[in-house]
Amino acid sequence: MTAPRTTIWDLEAHSRAKHDILGRYLQSWVPILAQGGFPELAYIDGFAGPGRYSKGEDGSPIIALKAALENADRIGSKVTFLFVEEREDRAATLQDIVDEMRTEIPTRFTVKVEGGRTFEQAARAFLMQYTEQGTPPPPTFAFIDPFGWTGIPFSLVEAILSYRSCEVLVTFMYEEINRFIGHPDQAGNFDSFFGTTEWRTAIALATSRDRNRYLHNLYLNQLRQSAKAQYARSFEMRNDRDVADYYLFYATNSMLGLKKMKESMWRVDPSGEFTFSDVTDPRQLVLFAKEPQFDILRPRIVERFRGREVMVRDVEEFVVAETAFRETHYKRQVLRQMELATPPLLFPVDPPPNRAPGTYPDPKQRIRFA
Repeated sequence: MTAPRTTIWDLEAHSRAKHDILGRYLQSWVPILAQGGFPELAYIDGFAGPGRYSKGEDGSPIIALKAALENADRIGSKVTFLFVEEREDRAATLQDIVDEMRTEIPTRFTVKVEGGRTFEQAARAFLMQYTEQGTPPPPTFAFIDPFGWTGIPFSLVEAILSYRSCEVLVTFMYEEINRFIGHPDQAGNFDSFFGTTEWRTAIALATSRDRNRYLHNLYLNQLRQSAKAQYARSFEMRNDRDVADYYLFYATNSMLGLKKMKESMWRVDPSGEFTFSDVTDPRQLVLFAKEPQFDILRPRIVERFRGREVMVRDVEEFVVAETAFRETHYKRQVLRQMELATPPLLFPVDPPPNRAPGTYPDPKQRIRFA
């Protein structure tokens, strides 16, 4: 997508889908963390825009604010919203919208619109205020949604993820990156964006497909290895012409956060405009459809646990952390069918006498794979 030049612009299909994912995730994230006893939570929107599109649709900062307001009665924590928009005309429009909502915003919610500053400047200042106090920042969700690749140095992503309670959702604009990957004027910007010079290998790759996978895998590995995110997954958004528009990279140190992000992805209805897929593992492309592809999940589980005795929760952790599937996908459609097969392919170990065959209510229940 070409960066718009006007203050407000039309909402495109790819942004609408992305905002649906964001809204669904925050509807879960905010109340769960609020119940975790944290005195403060924070949401950072790194490229906030004007907060509204040409036909009145909400932009990402207002979606985030409304998600918190809808759960305000369940939130006792202080919540800080940092909306960063470098263009001052857009920041002023966003500030006007926030001001219109003032009567709805509880006093424990702090909403700050940072106009005229870059995401890097504002985010580093946000982290620094806690560093100077000798305390870690509160649980923070950073939505980093640029039009291109500048202004989001990987060192900043690393800094955010260095705190266990912080997580990021990054839009990786592959088409734009691919178009300029060999441009000599952009070498420094790409060094900063990837946090390494290894991206330069992609310039010599013969096909767009090879460059796509190389750059995708490089950024994913940077999140896992350099930023040391415990969990990092990537989601591809393809349009109705079957062209990859962009990737969403999600990185967190929270298993619960990963579960909620997957729930958000699986619940988004592309309505024919987009196809969503998990492309973390290029060998296991999984589409987010109404009916999960259990024919892909079952072999993954069998491959990992064949001949082993494990607890049900071990299978769930594998499914959530290392596959595209959710924690709701594996019991009935995989474990149950394997146990009830003829001959059985899975055996419960010392099950309680009142247990119904093919059910796994106790995560500590031990099972043995044939």
